[in-house]
Amino acid sequence: MWLELHDGDGFPFYVNMDNVVDFRWYEREGYTCLLTTAPVAEKLHRLYVRENAQEIMAMLRAEQARRVAPARSAA
Repeated sequence: MWLELHDGDGFPFYVNMDNVVDFRWYEREGYTCLLTTAPVAEKLHRLYVRENAQEIMAMLRAEQARRVAPARSAA
């Protein structure tokens, strides 16, 4: 599932959340760090985004609900 998130300068980019294994909000720094399974030098790749963890979870839930809604209306 792809989400549009924003970098430190506010520019949008898209993240395949199926590859994200962990994400955490850092209040003092004002960013969320996402760890992905994409290997970079044999380590997990880190992405830093402006959205906090609660916003990301809300986006994930909304996208999951959107995907289920057409299946319910077809039945």
